[in-house]
Amino acid sequence: MTADRPMRLSPLPESLVFGINKSFDGTRLHGAMLDLDHLRALIHNGQEKTLGQEWLHREEQERLQTLHYEKRHLEWLGGRICAKQASLQYLHGKPSAPAALRAPQLQIMTAASGRPFLDHSALPADLGRPHISISHSKRYALAVAASTPCGIDIQATSDALGRVKDRFCSQEEEEIMGRDLKKMQPPDRLTLLWAAKEAVKKGAELARMPGFLDLALTHIQDIPEVDGLTNCLFTLDYQDSHQESGNPQLQFQVTVCLHQGYGIGLYVLPAQPCPGVNHA
Repeated sequence: MTADRPMRLSPLPESLVFGINKSFDGTRLHGAMLDLDHLRALIHNGQEKTLGQEWLHREEQERLQTLHYEKRHLEWLGGRICAKQASLQYLHGKPSAPAALRAPQLQIMTAASGRPFLDHSALPADLGRPHISISHSKRYALAVAASTPCGIDIQATSDALGRVKDRFCSQEEEEIMGRDLKKMQPPDRLTLLWAAKEAVKKGAELARMPGFLDLALTHIQDIPEVDGLTNCLFTLDYQDSHQESGNPQLQFQVTVCLHQGYGIGLYVLPAQPCPGVNHA
């Protein structure tokens, strides 16, 4: 990047990181966030080739050139850059990581399930690879790299969610949020619920992808505010309706926060399962 227009990658919002540290102690996790408006300006300034050389594997550079729809092109590139940054931070913290490890040596691929994963077959076998998750919405892209399965989602607050809330929010869930998040506006509550459920759908390693209404919000735990931002822990219950009724119900805990008009949800499989909670 040129000195006058550097890449503006930033860490995850402080309130989300605080919630992660409080809720998922023992899990190694790194994240990165990118302003897509800034990335668009860099591309329009003729710096896409430089970006590709700096951040993308050769096959990823070829893939990018097949994405002709500008929005998809921008989101795909922004998501890959964030995931590479998060992965490099994660890998550089391991003793066996090569000192000169760079983003183009890493390739992000897509599993049959649609989940992204990091392929780094050219690196030392004992290095291991983090689990990754990528999301984007309107102005932002973000990604995480973690030592356990994870899922992240960002969603812009919108009145449109209220018009389709029956697809992802039950009356019971609406009552729980109205009671426990009474200081928050209804669109913000729905945005957090959407992001929380999407995060679980992305990160939970289940035999069948759960539907929005298969996941039920049952509890909200407040996390002390950081810089005035709202963040809390959602507990979602899941019982696969396609399996025998005797199978145990699963529980997922998701850290959620509001950030500059966006809801962000992060699910991480705890390194140390909480007593009494049957995690997937």
